[in-house]
Amino acid sequence: MSQSCILLVESDILVRTSLAEYLRECGYRVIEAIDADEARQLLALDVRPIDVVLADVNASEGGFGLAGWVRENRPGTEVILTGSTRRAVERAGDLCREGSAVAPYDHSLVLDRIRRLIAARDRAPQ
Repeated sequence: MSQSCILLVESDILVRTSLAEYLRECGYRVIEAIDADEARQLLALDVRPIDVVLADVNASEGGFGLAGWVRENRPGTEVILTGSTRRAVERAGDLCREGSAVAPYDHSLVLDRIRRLIAARDRAPQ
């Protein structure tokens, strides 16, 4: 079985490196991007499967746009948008099947959300 891959989009280097390390310790392959533009470039160029995009809604003001782009261009890739502003988080919930996460977030809650998304995708008929 191949290792699931998470694209982590977060401008705050302390948050990004901490969460990326935690997810790697949990057995995921993690690709890091500083903003939505870099994430789109990685997604457009990288032919390897990316299972989940975990992005801050404020990722260079492009988190919502990134979620829409992923939906259109990378079918089968799940999106989790995070944010610290209640309104932004509520809007993010409309774009993601499993809702959103509030930052700062508990790493174990993020891990649980990722696991549930991947499991649901793997159970879905192809």
